[in-house]
Amino acid sequence: MSSPAPPFVDLRSYLMFLESAGRLQRVHAPVDKQWEIACVARWAMESTPDEQRYAILFEQVKDHTVPVAVNLYASRALCAGALGVAPEAVLQHWAAALTTPHQPIRVETAPVQEVLETDSAASLLSLPVPVWTPGRDAGPYLSAGNVITKDPGTGVQNLGNYRLQIHDARRAGLFFGSRLQHGAIHCAKYHERGEPMPVAIVVGAPPAVNFAAAAKTAYGVDELTIAGGLMGAGLRVVRAKTVDLWVPADAECVIEGWVAPGAEQLEGPFGEALGYMDRAAPAAVVQVSAITHRRAPVHHGYVQQLPPSDGHLVMELGILGPLWYYVTCQLRLSGLRDLAILRGSAGVSALVAQVERSAAARAGEIGHVLAKIGFGQKFIYLVDEDLDIHDAETLNWGLSTRVDPERDVTIVPQAQTFQVDPAVLARAAAEGGHLSGPPYRSSLAIIDATVKCPIPEVSLPERAMMEHVLARWSEFGLPPIVPRQRLARLLATHSQAGS
Repeated sequence: MSSPAPPFVDLRSYLMFLESAGRLQRVHAPVDKQWEIACVARWAMESTPDEQRYAILFEQVKDHTVPVAVNLYASRALCAGALGVAPEAVLQHWAAALTTPHQPIRVETAPVQEVLETDSAASLLSLPVPVWTPGRDAGPYLSAGNVITKDPGTGVQNLGNYRLQIHDARRAGLFFGSRLQHGAIHCAKYHERGEPMPVAIVVGAPPAVNFAAAAKTAYGVDELTIAGGLMGAGLRVVRAKTVDLWVPADAECVIEGWVAPGAEQLEGPFGEALGYMDRAAPAAVVQVSAITHRRAPVHHGYVQQLPPSDGHLVMELGILGPLWYYVTCQLRLSGLRDLAILRGSAGVSALVAQVERSAAARAGEIGHVLAKIGFGQKFIYLVDEDLDIHDAETLNWGLSTRVDPERDVTIVPQAQTFQVDPAVLARAAAEGGHLSGPPYRSSLAIIDATVKCPIPEVSLPERAMMEHVLARWSEFGLPPIVPRQRLARLLATHSQAGS
């Protein structure tokens, strides 16, 4: 049987694709969801080079019959494969998806509703939801639960990834993180009317739905249309059983429920994507009305605490894709070649912009345009075409040798950020204030690391010599190697001695 090909209409076809590509590892040993799943996933991410990372399927979770999939998007290559494109084409794919979104296709019956559980049978405790920061989190979290809500006035749905703590069999904490999140706006609108908000939580979604849930888009955009754009065809949706919402028909599981006005409970602490524990605070509560799922579902979760994690990579694309679309298709900003999030910067803090050589003189202008968009970044690095912006070692080399701090660093003093990190806490303490909610006061640094004059030769052997040796590599009796993109880019740009 041939391997499934993108677009992947469900999670299981993506898992089959990963396995056929040698990028899925099955764990047959029994594991405890309270701590072992998170620890195994963490070691796998921390100890494996990016180009060799793989997804993991835990087939025997103690006290449960449902397997758990983690690290599904653990590298740039896996993320690109999930979208059906090459890594270097991901941003262009996002731009096409946002330019031509596809409306969902409504169906009457769906795999996700093969089993319907209501009343006492609808128990969150039956799901193998892991604890992601064992010994520190308040409990298990649906880290890859995508929350569907809708505007009570327009009826337009929203899809977002928010914190979801399992409180007990019928209740989950829903922490939006900011009143500016579109799901939080919906919740406020319902509660102003004195009405409960209907909610559907999608677990084990098709890859495009996971990426769309992370997308930073304008209010009023239904992210399920973006998922369709990423797939190149409308996403199949079915009406939920107990709430008036449309959910992905081919998901593994959907949790339906209501958020009543005034219903709050202490949520957290939780290990956040910044790499620090977030404090406990009151949050909304979802009262479960039904759980629907496939007959043999697969549970999916992100490890999204201290970087690196696959959750960070999904978050990065949710920022970079819409940002690339906005600056290149709407603002039509010229001179920008590529964008990346600096690896290890918690998915949001440090943006890297690659500037075309012909536009290097306008690097400062490009940096200020990106700064005004403001998705919470604290650093914007502007670099030349010869640097691989996805390679932290190369970026550090370029920043260390091409930046004069007095000349090339511009501080924007009144910037805002949405993250609570030690820097934000220190500013608040120094100013004698308290943190009531995002956005928070911060500053932003624009760092121009483009080349501003002729530079010395890069100290590499000539390209022809390096390529000749690479072609003969098997003759030397050395272990096989995978050439890094950073070296190929440097050799291509500085191809001859004296260039």
